[in-house]
Amino acid sequence: MACFSDTKGFVIGAASSGTGKTSVASALCLLLKERGLSVQPFKTGPDFIDTTYLSLASGTACRNLDGFPCPKLMPFFYASQCRESNADIALVEGVMGLYDGLGQDGLYSTAWLARTLGLPVILLVDARAAATSVAATAKGFATLEPLAPRVTGVIANRVAGASHAELIASALERYAALPLLGWLPKIKDESLPSRHLGLIPAAERASSLKTVEAYASALREHLDMDKLLATASAPSGDYLEPALPPPAIKPGSPVKVAVADDDAFCFHYRENWKLLETLGAEVSMFSPLRGESAPDADLLILPGGYPEEFMDALSETDFLAAVRDFVKTGCVYAECGGMLCLARSMEYRGTKRDMAGVIDAEVKMTDRLAHFGYVEAEARRSNLITQAGETLRAHEFHYSKLEGASPDTFSVRKASRPAETWTDGFTRYDGRLLATYLHVNFWSRPEAAARMLARAAGDGS
Repeated sequence: MACFSDTKGFVIGAASSGTGKTSVASALCLLLKERGLSVQPFKTGPDFIDTTYLSLASGTACRNLDGFPCPKLMPFFYASQCRESNADIALVEGVMGLYDGLGQDGLYSTAWLARTLGLPVILLVDARAAATSVAATAKGFATLEPLAPRVTGVIANRVAGASHAELIASALERYAALPLLGWLPKIKDESLPSRHLGLIPAAERASSLKTVEAYASALREHLDMDKLLATASAPSGDYLEPALPPPAIKPGSPVKVAVADDDAFCFHYRENWKLLETLGAEVSMFSPLRGESAPDADLLILPGGYPEEFMDALSETDFLAAVRDFVKTGCVYAECGGMLCLARSMEYRGTKRDMAGVIDAEVKMTDRLAHFGYVEAEARRSNLITQAGETLRAHEFHYSKLEGASPDTFSVRKASRPAETWTDGFTRYDGRLLATYLHVNFWSRPEAAARMLARAAGDGS
C-alpha cells in the first residue's frame, strides 16, 4: 500500500472503555509538545468531547476520524489535516475497546481505523490486580486474526509501583514479544469528570489543563519517549480524493454562514465548515453564550451540544428572539442540541425555560439514552439538505425527546439493528428550516451541503 502522508503517527487503543485513553492520550500530546514536536491529534469515531482535551493538550485542533459516514476518506482526512497543521507527528486516540465497532467484525472500530491508515497501535491496558495477565491481554489483542492491526507496544495504567511494572515488562517481553513503553501509577482523583453524554468538555473546567498536566507529570517519569517515537510510522493505504460537486454559488456572491460555537454548541464535525468554504461559503463562528449576535448571514447553523446545561444563560440573551426573527427570511440547519433550542420550552432538573418557539414542541430530558449509535436515514420529503428518497449516514446520541409535535422528515434505521426504525426531523418554513437529531458529516454526501447553500442563496427549492 502506498504512503499518502509524510507525517508519522500512532494509535492509542485500549482493551476496553474506562481504561483511561483520553487521559493518557492527552498527557502524551503534552509530552510530545514539550519535546518540541507539533502534534496533530485525532479521535476515532464521532466523539466531540474527548477532542476538547486533545486540542487543549496539543495546542492544535483535534479532528474526528469517523469511518461510518465516509469510510474511504480516512486517509484524506489524516493527510489534509496533518498538512494544514504542519504536524511533525500524529496521535490518534481510539474509541471503546480496540475491536469494538459496528457488528462482530468491528467495522469502524479503532482496529479498523489503524488497519485502514496503516498505523501502529500502542495498547493501553488497565493493570490493576494483574501482571502476567497484562501480557495475556496484550498478546490476545495483538493476534486476533483477521482483525488485528500492528500492535507495537504497551502502556500500563494504574500500576502499583516500580516492582509491579517490572513484572509486567518481563511478562510482556517473554509471552507477548511486546515492549512496555511506559506506565502510570494510580492517580488520586484521576477520573476526568463526566455527565450524561460523557466527559465534561475541557473548556467548561478551568482546571482541565491542570488535570492533564498531572497525568503528563506522572507519565513522564515512567515513559521511554525515544522508544515510543521509534514505533511511529508513516501511514499507508488507499488514498482517495473526495468527489465534490461544483460550487452552488455564483462567483462573487458567497453565501454567508453563521455557526454557533461555544460550550452550549460544541458538537461539530468541524471539517464540515471547511467543506462549506470549499463550496463557496463564507463561514463565521459566534457564541450565543457570550451574547454575540449572529453575523449577517444567509444560513444559520446550530450544532449539537449541551443547551440544557446553559438554558438559563441562553434564555437571558437576545439569541432566541434573534432566531425567531431570522427564520422568517433565512435558512436554519439545527442538529440535536441546536434543535432543542428551537422548541417552545425546555425542562431539565425540575426547571423549565422558554426557548425560541420555532418548533411547536416541548423538550423533556430523560434519564436514559433515547437513541445511540450509527444510523441510516432516508428522506421522506424534500428538505434543506436532501431530496425525497435520498439517504444519509449519520449518528445519534441524546438523552432528550420532543413532545407535542410529530417528526416528518427522515425514516431512520439503526445500522446495527436495521429492524429498529423511527421517524426524525422537522422541516418548517417552506423548507428553509431543518431540525434533526442526526449528526451529519457532510463529506459523506457533499451534494447535501451544496443543496443547503443553494437554498440559502435563493437558488434552490
